[in-house]
Amino acid sequence: MKKVKQIRVLKPFDLLSEELVFIILDLISPNPSDLKSFSLTCKSFYQLESKHRRSLKPLRSDYLPRILTRYRNTTDLDLTFCPRVTDYALSVVGCLSGPTLRSLDLSRSGSFSAAGLLRLALKCVNLVEIDLSNATEMRDADAAVVAEARSLERLKLGRCKMLTDMGIGCIAVGCKKLNTVSLKWCVGVGDLGVGLLAVKCKDIRTLDLSYLPITGKCLHDILKLQHLEELLLEGCFGVDDDSLKSLRHDCKSLKVTSIPRNLFDSYT
Repeated sequence: MKKVKQIRVLKPFDLLSEELVFIILDLISPNPSDLKSFSLTCKSFYQLESKHRRSLKPLRSDYLPRILTRYRNTTDLDLTFCPRVTDYALSVVGCLSGPTLRSLDLSRSGSFSAAGLLRLALKCVNLVEIDLSNATEMRDADAAVVAEARSLERLKLGRCKMLTDMGIGCIAVGCKKLNTVSLKWCVGVGDLGVGLLAVKCKDIRTLDLSYLPITGKCLHDILKLQHLEELLLEGCFGVDDDSLKSLRHDCKSLKVTSIPRNLFDSYT
C-alpha cells in the first residue's frame, strides 16, 4: 500500500514575519484591550506581544515579579498607580529589568528607602531618567544613593523638601551626564547646591529652580552653562532684577526663562 503523505496546513498568521507582527502591534498599542485580545489569540502571539512591549504601567507593585518576568524588554516603567513601592519591589525591578530599563517614574510612590534605590542604581546601569517628585521624606543620604546612577540624564526631585545642598552636591558629582533637572519646591536647597550642579553638570539644558530660596549668587555659575535653553525661576524672590538682566544678556543659548512675578514689570 502506498503511504499517504500528510499535508501540513499552515495558518494564515504563520506566514507573517516577526517584523510584520511588530508593525501590527505598533498600530494597536494605543488600545490596551486590543493588545490583550491579540496576546490571547495563540501562544506565538502571546510570546511576540511580550517581546514587543517596552512600556509598562502596572496597577499594583505586587504584580511586578510576574509582569517583569513576562516583559523582559521593558525600557519605561511607570509606577504612578502604585502608592506603595517597597525596597523589595525596587530590588525586583533591578533584578528583572536590569540593563534594559531606561526610565522609571516614582513620582506618586512611597515606602522605599535608600537601600532600595541603591539596588536599583547598581542593577539598572542604563537608567537615564527617574522621577522622584513628591518624595517628601527623601534626605541627603537617599540623594547620595541616586548619585550611583551614573548614566542619569533627566532627574525630577520636585517637592523633596528634606533635601539640602549636600544631597544635591552628591548628585552633581555622581551624575555628570544630567541635561534636565527639576528642583521645584526643594526649599532646603540654596545657592551652594545650585552652584555645584551648574559647575559639575555642564550639559544641562533645562533647569527648574522654582520656589527655591536662592539669590543672584548662584547665577554666576549658571551663566557658564553653554547648553542651557530653559531656566525656570518662578517664585525665586531672592533673585533681583540686575541678576536677571545679566542672565538674559550673557547666556546666549537661553530660549525660555520664567522669572519671579514681582520682577516681571521692571524686567520687561
